[in-house]
Amino acid sequence: MYQITEELDAAGFSINKVEKLVARNNGKFNFNTLEYFVIYIALSDSCILVDGRQVCVKANHMAYIAQFKDVVYDSGSKEDIVIAFSSSFYERSAKDSFILNSDLFFNSQHDVFTAPTIGNGAEIKKLIVNRLGLYRQKEMGLYIAVAHNCVEILLLDGLLGVQNQLVKPEKINFSYIDVVNRFRVLLQKHFKAEKGVSFYSEKLGVSSQRLSVMTELVLGKGAKKVIVQKVTDEAVKMLQNSVLNISEIAMDLGFADEGNFSAFIKKHYNKTPSEIRDTNQVYL
Repeated sequence: MYQITEELDAAGFSINKVEKLVARNNGKFNFNTLEYFVIYIALSDSCILVDGRQVCVKANHMAYIAQFKDVVYDSGSKEDIVIAFSSSFYERSAKDSFILNSDLFFNSQHDVFTAPTIGNGAEIKKLIVNRLGLYRQKEMGLYIAVAHNCVEILLLDGLLGVQNQLVKPEKINFSYIDVVNRFRVLLQKHFKAEKGVSFYSEKLGVSSQRLSVMTELVLGKGAKKVIVQKVTDEAVKMLQNSVLNISEIAMDLGFADEGNFSAFIKKHYNKTPSEIRDTNQVYL
């Protein structure tokens, strides 16, 4: 079974070539992103699978892959670069939260959003790979600062691609997108304690019904379903990776007791917490 690199575990960030990841995964090209965001940099034309769907990434382009995705990398593109990072590594301000919850990773029109890099492969290696290499053996705080800066550059390049490439349907007002993005940020902060739509709609200054209309138009699902999906994803992640027992996980996620938690998971994931805990996962 593939194990998370020490760097990723300690720093919340890692950068590797596909060939190195595959070597550590006993020659297998399939991974799961778990709680990490991934920026895949294609140095040559590549086709990857994300949750079973093919995503073709042109040379000198990036693919932005969200958390908890099953990914199969291209066996013919072992030089491509995989950057993985956690939300806790990147989020230092409201702006950072907005970027992580934007169309880069949660796109209503594309399963996986791709955007061109600023420069070719050689320039990317110089700007990102070589720079990080210079600081890798330095003091950890300095390395993290440089890594954060590199990730921010790649995310901002992607946002430029979002503005240039996406054509929003006329019925989706840009103010809707702003509200939905702020809803995602609030949800990330409060989903353990607040699982009702009304809490978020009050924070956003809209009615619960209005918020659901907005999320339906932008995300294709109502606000309640968005909340349920967030809680379910977090629960599955903890059941598969946390050392806490099921009762402790239920408490951490804000459920009154283990029974309520088990009923919720069974209803929305079609498996009991015990069944999920016993499932083997392949890690990024």
